[in-house]
Amino acid sequence: MELRHLRYFVQLAADLHFGRAAAHLGISQPPLSQQIRLLEEELGVMLLERTSRRVSLTRAGVLFLDAARRTLSEADRAVLIARRAALGELGALRIGFNASAPFIPLIAATMFAFREGHPDVDLTLTEVAGAAQIAAIGDGLLDLGFLRSPARPAVPAGLTTRLILKERLLVATRTDNALAIRTGLHLSDLTDQSLVVYSSDKSGGFTETLLELMRTAGVEPRITQSVREVSTLLGLVAAGIGITIIAESLSSLQSAGLAYIPLLDEWATSEMWLVHTDVPSFLVQRFLNVLEDAGEGASGKSAD
Repeated sequence: MELRHLRYFVQLAADLHFGRAAAHLGISQPPLSQQIRLLEEELGVMLLERTSRRVSLTRAGVLFLDAARRTLSEADRAVLIARRAALGELGALRIGFNASAPFIPLIAATMFAFREGHPDVDLTLTEVAGAAQIAAIGDGLLDLGFLRSPARPAVPAGLTTRLILKERLLVATRTDNALAIRTGLHLSDLTDQSLVVYSSDKSGGFTETLLELMRTAGVEPRITQSVREVSTLLGLVAAGIGITIIAESLSSLQSAGLAYIPLLDEWATSEMWLVHTDVPSFLVQRFLNVLEDAGEGASGKSAD
């Protein structure tokens, strides 16, 4: 049984006249009569009662009509789903990110714009750091990801990276700390300061890179607390447990009693990277296009 047979039958049931139904279908009457008869033979039941004056549905035809309409409706829906999926309007997009990614205006704007423009796409966001994120993308568990790395991340064959943002690092401290009055600091100014850091297994290499930068500047880090949440990181600083060093984007998390002082060392920066497959799916490419548009919009606003 073919879908066209169902379409022929549904049209004939609507017109109850072979000539009119054939005209609506854009075919001649003899082929229509032949196809309806083949359908009845395949089903083994009479769907229509025919006389020289009228055509009517048998009881079996009435019941079959309802089922045929539902079948055609589902078939049309399947076609629409396939076409929308091919256009990147349906499906699922799985994005990995590190803790600070949502606080970067470009990334936040992209997420918002993509969700607004693709409301039927299931957008799944998973916090996963560093190498684990790259492995998940390589294994097909994630479609793309945002991660921090001081240099271009090493990725296996089949994956590609692009630099999204390079931002400076800030020292976060209580406003009653002597450092708070400074307009800028060097890493060497942090000697003897107690340090609160983001847990290594959650930082994706950020903490290790930071500690290495401090040692390069001649400062041996004095870690008093390691935490797993960004809010806890700043909360402990506000409580006087120590200072911390964060990417500039995280300074949007304003906490009472905190001061943010930029680090002046040339190398005291942090880079955010985007990772995805070399040949992105249509849906991933849609997201990349939105990201590019958001970046251009941000540049335009800055130019103004």
